[in-house]
This record gives sequence, C-alpha cells and structure tokens, in this order.
Amino acid sequence: MQKSVVAGFLIGFGALALSILIDSHFKLHAIVAFFNFSAMLIIFGGISGVIVIAFPPEQLREIPVALRKAFLDHRDIDQVAMSLELLDLAQKSRKEGVLSLEARIPELADPWMRRSLQLVVDGLDRKAVQDILEVEFEEYTRKTKVGAKIFASLGGFAPTLGIIGTVMGLVHMLANLEDPSKIGGAIAVAFLATFWGILSANMIFLPIAERVKAKDMQLALARQAMIEGVLAIQAGEAVRLVEEKLKVFMTPDMVGVFETERLVRGDGRQ
Repeated sequence: MQKSVVAGFLIGFGALALSILIDSHFKLHAIVAFFNFSAMLIIFGGISGVIVIAFPPEQLREIPVALRKAFLDHRDIDQVAMSLELLDLAQKSRKEGVLSLEARIPELADPWMRRSLQLVVDGLDRKAVQDILEVEFEEYTRKTKVGAKIFASLGGFAPTLGIIGTVMGLVHMLANLEDPSKIGGAIAVAFLATFWGILSANMIFLPIAERVKAKDMQLALARQAMIEGVLAIQAGEAVRLVEEKLKVFMTPDMVGVFETERLVRGDGRQ
C-alpha cells in the first residue's frame, strides 16, 4: 500500500477518534458506540444495492482496478522505460529507415506501441495514423474514467442513504414512544446513519475517486507521450527533438531518472 494513502487515513480517522475520546474524557467505549450495526448496514448495504442498480456488470469489474490504483503503486506504463525505448526506435529509424523498425515490433512489451508502430511501418500517412491513435486514446480514457466515476457516485449516494437511515430511525422512535427504553436506541441509529453516510462519502469514497482520477491522468499523459513519440518517428524528426517532446509529459522526478538513464546508455554501460 502506498505510504501517502496510509498516512492520509491514519491522520483523518485518527483525528476523528481523538476528537471522540476528548469529548468523552478518554473513555474507549465512546468510540465503540459509533459502530452501530443497524446504521452501518443501512449505509454499506444500501450502497451495495445502489451500485448494482446504477452500473452494469462490465463496469463493476473496474472497481478492483480502481482500488489497486488508489492503494497500491499501480502503473501499467513505465513512462521512463517507454520513452527510452521510443528514443532507441527513433535513432534506428533515422539511421536505417522506418521499415527497419518492423523487426523490433514483436519485441515491444506494450501492445499499443506495437500497433502504433505497425501502422507507421505499413505506410499509412501521418493524418491516418494520428486519427487512429486519437480514437484509441479517447476509448482508453473513457474506460479508465469508470472506476473514479463509480466512487464519486458512491460519495453522492452515501449521504442520501444516511438521511434515509435517519428518517427510519425517527419513525421507529415515534412508533415506540410508549416504551421509553427503545427511544434512545432509535435516536442513536437515526443520527449514526447520517454520521456514517457523511463519513464514508467524505473520508473514503470521494478521496478514493480523486486519487484514481489523478492516477488515470498520469496514465493518460503516458499514452499521449507515446502518441507524440510515434508520430515524431514517422515524421523522421531528430532524436534530440523527440527527446524534448517526450520530456514535456514527464514530472521533474521522471526527467531526472530519464536523463540519468540516457547518460548510462550513452556511456555504453547499459
């Protein structure tokens, strides 16, 4: 799990737990009281039903992918390695011609890069290659946005379900006014449903959605860099110009690693 995610949850939930303990004069059972089964069932059980209704099965399969992006160091493209590979291909193309890349295509790990370079080797003009790659990129970004959309939707549904739970608790309380012993429990369920609805939305679902969006943006930038690199190779641009174009899509840390690797390869050590 990524350290920043762990730190974020520890800070957020730790501050919440500390606040409860301070208000209760550090009585641990005060925290336990917030874990009301009925209230949590309304929220998390209701959410489970809502997402099944709102999203088709093929989109629900994106939930584990989104969670890996949010919690693990997930990246399906090593942008630095990809950029170095594109530079090697650009250099080979400049020296031996575009057709010389055909022998290298099967060796490429990324299927999209293989397809893209195959289009170039097959002799399609720049406009046709660009149009095809842009359509593929749009479809790729559409698919990657599904996971973030699901968690953002959960962040919207959860508070509403909390209100439903509150209404249910109040109705239950009003139905049992003749029995004072049941009123306290009904009120607790009512307010705790709202508590868990708002808490889960703002400290779980919406933060996950935002983190997945950030990860998807990184992946989209890597794909865009790949497109620019392939089009530059097709145009026969100088290797130095290809390098500068690829750097545009990198973070400062990536640029540092990239330039270090370039120096190592230039020295013949790698």
